[in-house]
Amino acid sequence: MPEPDFNLNENTVSDNFDLKRQRADALTFLAPLLFMLLHAIFLNLAAMGIAVIHYLVNDVSLTAFSETQAFEHLLLESQAQNWSSVLLGLVMSPIYLVYLKYRSRKYPDILLTERAPARYWLTGFSAIMGSLGISMIWISLLIYMGDFIPVIKEHYHNYINAAEALQHLDGYFWLEILAVVIMIPIAEELLFRGILQGEVRRVAPAGLAVFLSAIVFALFHILPFQIAFVIIPGLVLALVYELTRNILIPIFMHMVYNFFGGGIFSRLAGLPDDSMVLFWVEMAFIIIGLILLVLLILERSKAKKSIRTEV
Repeated sequence: MPEPDFNLNENTVSDNFDLKRQRADALTFLAPLLFMLLHAIFLNLAAMGIAVIHYLVNDVSLTAFSETQAFEHLLLESQAQNWSSVLLGLVMSPIYLVYLKYRSRKYPDILLTERAPARYWLTGFSAIMGSLGISMIWISLLIYMGDFIPVIKEHYHNYINAAEALQHLDGYFWLEILAVVIMIPIAEELLFRGILQGEVRRVAPAGLAVFLSAIVFALFHILPFQIAFVIIPGLVLALVYELTRNILIPIFMHMVYNFFGGGIFSRLAGLPDDSMVLFWVEMAFIIIGLILLVLLILERSKAKKSIRTEV
């Protein structure tokens, strides 16, 4: 994905952002809400449209639309979730960029695209892999609790069913990679980090923007287990974006998370479902990611102190 035509110089106005915040306007609140609504509506309508097309082309029985289990099977067979995600990326991502370009004329720091050294990319990779490790521990704990708490077990099965709707073993693996690893990360990062976090950080402390971006991002996934699975990565994505000041880094991190966390790497590598190789790699990255993240925080903190001293 080519970099949008924004200011790429280091030490830009965004470095001084915490020293002088801007006033809120109507778009500060309305734009994120409107785009999140459009995002959800487009995704669902596209999925329904693809399912209908599949029904018409393949002469599927009308019972597929009246019975829940049959309809879920229709969605899986038509790969409606993945196709709608691809369409979402193709249609909504350019719209998000156009909006951010428009807002950048008045607020140049709405979308951060400063040049990032290689160590920032390494930090992003390590941090998101570490967050995946923490998420796996957290999810494993919830699954264990599900043996004693029926409602948790029910939510877990709902999550598994939703995840399986994105997987198709018969010739659609490439589509899953395109949707889950490429299109979804680009669209969601432009929406939640670019628009939502960008609008909030204009008028509020950066820490609040990071927190809101992570919480709204998690809640947007609706299913309780899915929320639990993405809440920690969402916080890491928002924090690293704020620290590195380059939207391409959280997009890259999101791609990495979906590639490994979505089981795509395991299937490409031929790893069995009970393989512990990736698990221990994720555990190692918890430590590596934490160390690199702390170093980046200290680096940015030192830079801000230097700026305040100069001012």
